[in-house]
Amino acid sequence: MDDALAPALKSALRNLVRSVVVVTAQVDGQPFAMAATAVSEVSMDPPSMLVCINRNAAIFQAIDAGSDLMLNVLSADHEAVSRACGGGVRGGERFAIGHWEEAVEDRPPFLRDACAVIHLKQANVVDHGSHRVVIGDVLSVTLPSALPPLAYFDGRYVQVAA
Repeated sequence: MDDALAPALKSALRNLVRSVVVVTAQVDGQPFAMAATAVSEVSMDPPSMLVCINRNAAIFQAIDAGSDLMLNVLSADHEAVSRACGGGVRGGERFAIGHWEEAVEDRPPFLRDACAVIHLKQANVVDHGSHRVVIGDVLSVTLPSALPPLAYFDGRYVQVAA
């Protein structure tokens, strides 16, 4: 493998503007949250999404156990939530920042004032390199906030203009 390829790809990907999403899951009563930008739609028939999870992330144990996922699309005022879930805070303390609704049965916790909350049931997984690609069937969608989304571009948070 070309040693320069991965750094070049990282530089190229910094040109993509992405909405910031916090992925939540729960296993054995323990909630997990992580910030992610590797999230995308797959199909509208059936409605489905994908998310890429690093095997070293704490949330991976819930993914590996087959947990449902919540994709919380952050609004422009959720930068602190993103920073906490992006590694600034560990474990369950991530849920101390923001307005979280607790997990109930198979439904993971979700951010009550997110731009969108998408509940996924794992349908297919593909292990590739350091990550697991999870394709989930959409169980529900809510749109709690009309604020513009928080975006990430070139290593920093940016505001989306209307």
